[in-house]
Amino acid sequence: MLGAVSRHVAALRPGASRAFSTGPVVGYQTRLSQFYHNTLRDDMMILQYVPPQVRARQEELEEARLKAIKENVGGTPPNPLRKRQQTRPPKPRVAESAAHNTPYVDKVTVHIRCREALQNKHNLLSALMTLQVVTGQRAEVIKAKNDAAPWKLRKGMPIGAKVELTGDRMYEFLDKLVEVVLPRMKEYNGLRMDSGDGMGCFTLGFDNSAIGLFPEMEMVYDMFPMVFGFAVNIKTTAGHNPAGRLLLSGLNLPFVHARKPATESLML
Repeated sequence: MLGAVSRHVAALRPGASRAFSTGPVVGYQTRLSQFYHNTLRDDMMILQYVPPQVRARQEELEEARLKAIKENVGGTPPNPLRKRQQTRPPKPRVAESAAHNTPYVDKVTVHIRCREALQNKHNLLSALMTLQVVTGQRAEVIKAKNDAAPWKLRKGMPIGAKVELTGDRMYEFLDKLVEVVLPRMKEYNGLRMDSGDGMGCFTLGFDNSAIGLFPEMEMVYDMFPMVFGFAVNIKTTAGHNPAGRLLLSGLNLPFVHARKPATESLML
């Protein structure tokens, strides 16, 4: 036994080669992260597959549409008196479905806008501690970039707090939001199908009653003198809204269609 210990100590001396890896320790994967890498990623690759013939036809139609817009065929002629024409940057081309470019959640930003901080900056402490309790990560202060006289706002004044989540903490927060918070909300049906910024990113807004539904806030809710609403911005690598909706719906985030107004029944 002493020989085994001496060999082990000799192996740990400086300059000696080690039999084990000295790389960074890989942390555990959350339930939602395992579900994405083991199940959802492959399913999305299959659902987004487009045959080459159909993709070629879609590209021809898109080129014809862009050419018609450029030549202004059948549209309103440009105004010669308008000096500056507002042009939007072209959307990126949707890549072919493959394992290396399957959309995934890149970053989740949780932020709170605190109007009460304009009167007293110490009111921002509740927002900072709320985000730290809910997300498990230290929040940072958001400061005003410009002046706004109607709101008595000056550049550099604190107006909110935010937390940017990535990796396992991001999946942990999404798991709590989808599995615990949203089912306990009575008046929340889901995101609208026409929501999104066109690049596959979505934003959810909640009032101050939703912050108390997180498991971490239930025991310490009475300790906070002020409770604020919050917004969650989900940034994905989808590139367009349909792929982003497919990804988030696979993560159990609900989407609903806009309801049409009820029509009056015919009187017979």
